[in-house]
Amino acid sequence: MSFPSGTLLLSNSMPRQHQGLAASLVNTIVNYSISIGLGFAGTVESRVNHGGHDVLKGFHGASYMGIGLAGLGVVIAMCFVFFSWRNSRKQGYNFVKHVT
Repeated sequence: MSFPSGTLLLSNSMPRQHQGLAASLVNTIVNYSISIGLGFAGTVESRVNHGGHDVLKGFHGASYMGIGLAGLGVVIAMCFVFFSWRNSRKQGYNFVKHVT
């Protein structure tokens, strides 16, 4: 879900000649994020399952790691929305007036 919206947001904010570069930047960041998250979850899974004796506990640990990363993403998105809203209020932009 983040890839198409991130690509559109970043490429629309760039000049036409740099839109392909913006899309590849989003693709690179998404792939790195997936790799890092998978590495963290794999490390948690291998440390929690006691050498392969408790596989279900390892899966739960990796799942909780994913839930934590998702929660972190929600918090970061909420901070971005709050700061954008606060900056728009300082500049006198009325969001409700422009939406309706």
